[in-house]
Amino acid sequence: MTMKKHILTLIFLLTTAALISIQAEPSVIDSLKQEIQRAERQKASRDKLLELYQNLCVEYETIDADSSFRYIQKGLSLYEQPNFQEEVYLHLLNALANHFLMEGEVERAKEGFKTVAAHAPQLKERNYDLEGVLESSIGVCYRKLGMYDSAVYHYNRAIDICKKTGKPEDVSSIYYNIGVLYHLNKRYEEALTQGKLSAEYAQKAHDLLMELYANCLIGGVYSKLGKYTEACQILRQNIEKALDADTPLLAMSSLCPLLGTYQLWNKKDSAQIFLKKGEELIHQIPPNSPTALEFYATQASLYHWIGKYQRSLDILTGNPLIQTQVPYDKFYKLMAHNYEGLGNYQKAYQYIEKVCTYQDSVFNGKIKDELSELNEKLRTSDKELKIARLEKDQAQQKQIRLRHAVFYVTVIVALLIVVSVLLYKRRLQKKETELIAARQYIEGLENERKRLAKDLHDGVCNDLLGAILQVQQQVSPNELKATTVHTLEEIRNGIRAISHELMPPNFQFTDLNEMLTDYFSKMQEVSGVTIHYVPRPQTEWSHIPERIGYEIYRIMQETISNILKHAHASHIQIHLDEVSGTLVIELQYDGNWEVSAEGNKGIGLRTIEDRLKTIGGHYIIRKNSTGIDIHIQVLLH
Repeated sequence: MTMKKHILTLIFLLTTAALISIQAEPSVIDSLKQEIQRAERQKASRDKLLELYQNLCVEYETIDADSSFRYIQKGLSLYEQPNFQEEVYLHLLNALANHFLMEGEVERAKEGFKTVAAHAPQLKERNYDLEGVLESSIGVCYRKLGMYDSAVYHYNRAIDICKKTGKPEDVSSIYYNIGVLYHLNKRYEEALTQGKLSAEYAQKAHDLLMELYANCLIGGVYSKLGKYTEACQILRQNIEKALDADTPLLAMSSLCPLLGTYQLWNKKDSAQIFLKKGEELIHQIPPNSPTALEFYATQASLYHWIGKYQRSLDILTGNPLIQTQVPYDKFYKLMAHNYEGLGNYQKAYQYIEKVCTYQDSVFNGKIKDELSELNEKLRTSDKELKIARLEKDQAQQKQIRLRHAVFYVTVIVALLIVVSVLLYKRRLQKKETELIAARQYIEGLENERKRLAKDLHDGVCNDLLGAILQVQQQVSPNELKATTVHTLEEIRNGIRAISHELMPPNFQFTDLNEMLTDYFSKMQEVSGVTIHYVPRPQTEWSHIPERIGYEIYRIMQETISNILKHAHASHIQIHLDEVSGTLVIELQYDGNWEVSAEGNKGIGLRTIEDRLKTIGGHYIIRKNSTGIDIHIQVLLH
C-alpha cells in the first residue's frame, strides 16, 4: 500500500467531521477477484497470492469492511507462523488494525498498530511511509480514547518521520491531523492555521482529496469562530465537487460540519434541506463507516435541536458505534438533554453527572504545553522542508551542468576522432600516391628498356652483322680479316645479350625458377663469376603471381648487375624459399662494395626499393667480415 493510500485511510478515521476514502471502481474489484480465482486454481506462488489479497483488501477497506476483513484473513492464513521480517506481513497486520478501528474497536486497533510499529524499523529496507502512517494511526487511537498527551507524542514521532520523506502530501496530512487536535481542544485560530497549511501543501502535491479534507477542517473552524458565511461557502463547494466526482462519501464528509454550522447559525430551514440530502446519501455509503457514524451523531443533534427528542434518542441508542465518533462528554451531554426534553429528569441527571466526572480528569495543562511544542515543531519542519527543496534544486542544477560537461567532452572527443581519421586517410592517400608514382616510374623504366632493347636489336646488331659480312667479302690479309671479324662478332653478341636482358621476361611458357636459373647461368658464363643458385625443391613456382615474379626477376637482374660492376666478387650464393605465403631470398657474396655509397647515390638501390614497394616487399643489406648479405622478403598474397 502506498503512503498516499495509508494517509487517505487514516484521515478517514481522524476528524470529528465525517472523513472520506476512495471508493474502488467495481471493475477494479471484479478484475482482482478474477485474477485471484485464476491464481488459486493454478496454485500460484505465495507471494503472488499475497499481492492479490492485499490489493483487494485495500480496495474493499472503505466500502465493504467484511470483504476487506475476509481477504486480510486469507493473506494471514498463508503464514504458518508470524513473520515480522516480511514487509507484506506487516502491511496485512496494519490493514487488520485499520479494520478494527473502523469497527470501533479502538483499543484492539491501537495494540495492532503498536505491534506493527515495533517491528517496522527492523525491516531490511526501512519503509518510512509505513512507519509515519503507523505513528499517526496510533495518535488517532489515543485521541479517540481521550488520551491527548499520548496522541501528541505520536504525532510528534510522525512529524520526525515526515522530515525524512520530504513529501508535500505527507506534510499536508500531518498539518491536518494537528489541526484536528487543535480543533478538539478549542484552539481554533491555531487549528485554522494548520488547516490552511494543509490545503497549501495539498495544492503543491496536486492532491485534490487532501485539499478537500483540509477545506473541511477550515470550514469547521470558521464555524466555531462564528464566521458562518465563510464556513458554509467552503463546505458547500466541497459538497458540489464531491458530487461532481460521483463520490457520496466525500460529499458526506463536508455535509456533517455544514449541518453543524447551520445549527450554530440558527438556520433551521437550510439545515433541514441539507439534512434531507444527507438522509438520501447515507444509503450509498457503508453503514458503519466513520462517515456514516458521524452523520448519525449530527443527525441526532439536529433532531434534538428542532425538538424531536425521541427521534434523537433512537438514533443515539440504535447504534452503539456512534459513540466512537463523538467525544465522550458531548455524547452523554446530548443524551442528558434529550431525556430532559422528554421529562425524564432522573436519566438526565445521571448522564450529566457522567459528563462532569469525565471533564474533571480528561484535560490538563500538560496538553496545552505539548500542543505549543508541536506547533513550533511543525514550523521548524516547514523550514527544513523548504531547505530540502532548495538543496534538491541545487542538485538538479549541478546535474544539468554535469550533463553539459559530458556533452561538450563527447563533442570534443568526436572531433578528435574525426581529425585523426582524416589525418590517417591523408597519410594513406600519400602512401598510395607514392606507390602510384613508383609504379609509373617502373613502367616508364620498363618502356624505356623495351625501346632500347628494340633499337639495339633491330639497329645496332643488324648494322654490325652487315659490317661483318662486308669485311668477309673484302680482299685483305687473312689474319687482319679474322681478327676484325672476331672482334665485331663479340661486340654483336654483347649487344644482343644486353638487348635480351632489357626485354621483359615472358612467363607464359615458364616460371620464375626457370627464368632465374637461365639468367644466373648466362651471367656466370659471361662474367666468369661463380653463381650458386639454390631454390627450395618443394616450392610451387606456378602459384607465384606473374606480377610478383616479374618484379623479382628484375630485382635479381639489378642486384647481380650491381655486384658484378662494383663488388669485384668471385663467388655469389643465392637461396630462394617460400615460407607460409612469403617469398624469401637470401643472397651472399664476397667483395668490397660500399653499401652506403651505393645507397646514397646510385639508382640501382632506388630501382630495387621502388620495385619492392609496388609488390609490398622490403630488403635488408648487412656487411660482415666475409662480404655482404642481402635479405629480401615479399608477401605473395
